[in-house]
Amino acid sequence: MEKKFLPEYFYNGTTYFGAALAVLVLLIEGILFGMDFFLGNANVYLSLFIYVILPPFLIAGLLLIGVGALRRRRRIRLKLDLHKEDRLVIDFSIPRHRNTAFATFVVVVLLLVLTAVGAYKAFHYTESVNFCGLVCHKVMKPEYTTYSGSSHAKVKCVECHIGGGAGWYVRSKVSGLRQVIKTVQGTYPRPVPVPVHNLRPAKETCEECHWPGKLFGDVEEEKVYFSGEDTGPSRWTVRMLVHVSGRGPQNNGIHAHMYVDNKVSYVADDDKRQKISWVRTVDKKGVETIYTTKDSAYNSAVPPKEKVRRMDCMDCHSRPAHKFEAPVRLVNRAMLDGRIDAGIPQIKTKAVDALAGKYVSEGQAVEAIRAGLIKYYSEKQAAYYAGHQREVQAAIDQVVLIYRHDFFPEMKARWDEYPDNIGHWISPGCFRCHDGEHRSGDGKVISRNCDTCHTIIAQGAPDAMQKNIDGLPFQHPFIDDDSWKTTNCSDCHSGS
Repeated sequence: MEKKFLPEYFYNGTTYFGAALAVLVLLIEGILFGMDFFLGNANVYLSLFIYVILPPFLIAGLLLIGVGALRRRRRIRLKLDLHKEDRLVIDFSIPRHRNTAFATFVVVVLLLVLTAVGAYKAFHYTESVNFCGLVCHKVMKPEYTTYSGSSHAKVKCVECHIGGGAGWYVRSKVSGLRQVIKTVQGTYPRPVPVPVHNLRPAKETCEECHWPGKLFGDVEEEKVYFSGEDTGPSRWTVRMLVHVSGRGPQNNGIHAHMYVDNKVSYVADDDKRQKISWVRTVDKKGVETIYTTKDSAYNSAVPPKEKVRRMDCMDCHSRPAHKFEAPVRLVNRAMLDGRIDAGIPQIKTKAVDALAGKYVSEGQAVEAIRAGLIKYYSEKQAAYYAGHQREVQAAIDQVVLIYRHDFFPEMKARWDEYPDNIGHWISPGCFRCHDGEHRSGDGKVISRNCDTCHTIIAQGAPDAMQKNIDGLPFQHPFIDDDSWKTTNCSDCHSGS
């Protein structure tokens, strides 16, 4: 009988299949690894294929080789196969044995090196922005697009969403597996719900870069607004000093909410944390004060511990890297930059209305926006349109570009689904607590005084600017009466 190179139990269909699968995958991995090395991660899906999808098949092939051999050996021992069981003999005095052992050693070392390199590359790939934002393209398109244009565009997703340490890394991967399953099944929510309730505390992520011990004083901001009407001032500028620091003799300013001197906790009555009826503050002397609204469920009861949230950066900076801007802000900015001609009659009103519409898909939205604006100007502003067709068309093009970048109908992602709590113009923001309705048992009220957070130093139309470095009372640019004084900004300014 011809002497076989390997013991008899290696000769079976399962082992053959496993060996063929392992060799095939290894060849493919080698070719793709070379492409990835020379292309320099040019294709996000290539890395996904090399370091995530193919390795399990290689491992499966190697396992099948052993499984087939063990099954065949068992069958031979049980006399189910009519073959004599071969004894595995290794004798290094025999040249063939030495050569086989050396070849096996080289293959094992090569596989171990490839496994180590592959594991290292897989780890870094799954930590990359490309993996987080582009692999699940449809699901993550809104977040990735808004992140790419944010002030945190140079910060990797994992630095905020995971941070350092093995514990949070494992938790994120377990959560990620659940999200992958939902993505494959198509059962993921649209839009993705916010806030993320299991997000790592900001003290362990944000403060790795933003050091609260180095708070600074005031920041000057200038805001420019364009009227949506053809009467009254067409442009209004507001310049203010925003009081950022929480330090000082009066301990006021925006960052007085933070860890340096105060501890602020609250209970939200809704999932998006937009309605707050219970607030607790503890100052640097340890004095505790509890504020509630009239309709709070906790006026005579203590809220459950799991409902009480310690205030941190994310309670105001709720959209630090994934900001979905409201139409009115986007059109204002485009007019200020000159991308939309501010002289076109009713352009702000019509552009904002077009952007705020509910659409099924991006394609349908673009078609509807173009058709609607062209119809309005060709019919309702026919005289102007006849002489300024180029300007109107350029403005429409910009409105379409704005929609493509900031609105995602397939995922139902838009500004009114993702409130931004910085400020109080379109979302309640500061007025969730600073509404004059939160009172303590001894009569203290959480102040609604605007000067607590900012001081207006200039405001008005370009030809009639008021200026006073000591501060000016706010003047609403496009309302003559005082009705705005008794309402929150967001009650009227919905962003559309």
